[in-house]
Amino acid sequence: MTNIFTEQPWIADTGPIAPALSGAQIAVNSRRSALKMLLSVVSVFFLLMIVAYGGRMLYQDWRPTPQINLLWANTGVLLLSSLCLQASLMWARTGKTAWVRGGLVAAAVLTLLFLVGQLAAWQQLTTMVLGDFSNPSVGFFLMITGIHGLHMAGGMVALTRAMTRAFGRSDVRSMEHNVSNCALYWHYLLGVWLVVFGLLFTGNNFEILLRICGFI
Repeated sequence: MTNIFTEQPWIADTGPIAPALSGAQIAVNSRRSALKMLLSVVSVFFLLMIVAYGGRMLYQDWRPTPQINLLWANTGVLLLSSLCLQASLMWARTGKTAWVRGGLVAAAVLTLLFLVGQLAAWQQLTTMVLGDFSNPSVGFFLMITGIHGLHMAGGMVALTRAMTRAFGRSDVRSMEHNVSNCALYWHYLLGVWLVVFGLLFTGNNFEILLRICGFI
């Protein structure tokens, strides 16, 4: 039985103390938090571009962007690269180093193929409009796909670092964190592309887009 004369009620009972994190764990958590913050900022940026796109559609000089079938293939390639990174993450968690390496290489090759495909789509669009960029939808297409492509190219820096660790002598745990961050980034950019592609570049979604943007 607790002695009421020895109790100190002014001292809060905080419960069991969590074990202290190591420097490596703090660094891993910091990188993950920084990545999530970056993705939050990028989300707002792309959202503003979609809203601006919808607002610009209300003007009389607006003409839809010509349909580019290559974008469907590019979307499939980006989806495959994201799946490769997810598979690499699963293999990293089970210690299958060789499989992780193969998955990372496949994701890198597919990402480069996506970027090349986007450049080819630009070339097709330029041919379709015969160099006439007076249509504002063409400018939006180049801007939005270009910014998305730059984010993909920036992600290649982190993917290259993950590949360097995978082919080096890094421990599996360290490899897992790098692959996990790359997978999150790729899944996010895939989601952004699906939204952008689905709303803006798959046909006449005029009414749907305006409702989403709050113009009607």
